[in-house]
Amino acid sequence: MLATPANLMSRVHTLPAVPKVVQELIATFDQPQIDLTRIARLVNTDPVIAAKVLRLANSAYYRRSRTVTSVNDAIVFMGLDALRMLVVGAGFAASVKVPASLGRDLFWRYCLHTAVSARYFAGQCGEDAQAAFTAGLLHAIGEPLMVMAMEEELREVERQTRFFDRERAVCERAQVGFAYSDLGAELAESWRFPPGMVDAIRHAPDPLYAEDFSRPAACVYLGSHFAAGYERHDSADTSLMTLDIRVLDHLGLELAAAEKMPPVNKLASGLEELVA
Repeated sequence: MLATPANLMSRVHTLPAVPKVVQELIATFDQPQIDLTRIARLVNTDPVIAAKVLRLANSAYYRRSRTVTSVNDAIVFMGLDALRMLVVGAGFAASVKVPASLGRDLFWRYCLHTAVSARYFAGQCGEDAQAAFTAGLLHAIGEPLMVMAMEEELREVERQTRFFDRERAVCERAQVGFAYSDLGAELAESWRFPPGMVDAIRHAPDPLYAEDFSRPAACVYLGSHFAAGYERHDSADTSLMTLDIRVLDHLGLELAAAEKMPPVNKLASGLEELVA
C-alpha cells in the first residue's frame, strides 16, 4: 500500500488524545460571536489547563501589575485570542508524546521559538499574529508520530538530519513518500482546525512551492528558520545570510524586518511554562 499520512493514521492506535476543552476551543476559531462566559466555564472544566493559564497570565511575559486570579479575569486581561492560544498550546504540549530520539524539551523549545517568531513576522506583515503563533507551535506536530510509527523507515533520515533541519521534509518525502508537515496537516484536519491553519502547517517547510501561496505558512517558515538557527547556535549574521529572502519578498517585507527581530529566546521569555 502506498504510504500516505491517512494510511499512517489509520494504522496507529495511539493518536494524541486532545483534551475536550482544546477540541471545543478549536471549534471557535471561525465563530464571529462567542460567549466569553461559556469559554471561561469550559476552561475551568480542566483544572490542569486552567491552572497553567493563570500561571502564564501572571508570568513576566505579560508584565501584569495586578494578580490575575480567575480564568474570567484572564480573558478580560489577555483577550480571547491569546487565551485560546495558551489553552490550545498547553493542551497539545501535554497530550503529544515525543520520542526520546527527538527529545521532548528540545522539540517543544524549538516549536515555541518558531511560534513566537512566526507571530513576530505576522505582526510585521499584517497577518493574524495569534493564528501564526498557534500554527508555529504545532507546525511540527506530525514529526513525533512519524518517528514512533515508522522507526525503521526513518532510520536513515534520522541519521542524516535533525528534525528541525530545513532538509528534513525533503528527506522524509524521498524516503517514505510524505513529510511530517503532510501528516501534521492531516492531524490538524482531523482535529477540525480552520483550513488556513491546516495550510500553514502543510506548507511551512516550503511555502514558495505551494500551489496557492500561504502567508501564514510563510510566517511559520521564517519562524522555524530562526528557531532552528538557535538550536544550531548560529550567529545572527549566519541566520540572516541563510534566510530565503524570497519569502520575505512574498510577504512584502524587507530584510530589515528580520534584522530587527529580537533573539528567539527573548521573544519566548516568560512563555516557557506553556510547553513545560
